[in-house]
Amino acid sequence: MHIKVHTALNTGTSVSINDTARVLVRQGFNPSDSAQVDRIKAIAAALISECEAIREKNANSARHASLAITSAEEAAMWAVKAATT
Repeated sequence: MHIKVHTALNTGTSVSINDTARVLVRQGFNPSDSAQVDRIKAIAAALISECEAIREKNANSARHASLAITSAEEAAMWAVKAATT
């Protein structure tokens, strides 16, 4: 799975979502079959995947990347709650 990123510096870049990130956001759990919930979880999983890549490449940034991963999990949880309330 991947998402496309379109910004001034990234025109059509694909960000791969790894299995670990999918598990962290519980990508397969969407009882309401909401497209919005699916998008929220995919965006969060893509951010987590990017942070995991940073953590693997730079030991000095590992703690910061781990904190970002935890925050992304929390943000996804609250965003899903907002979307389904």
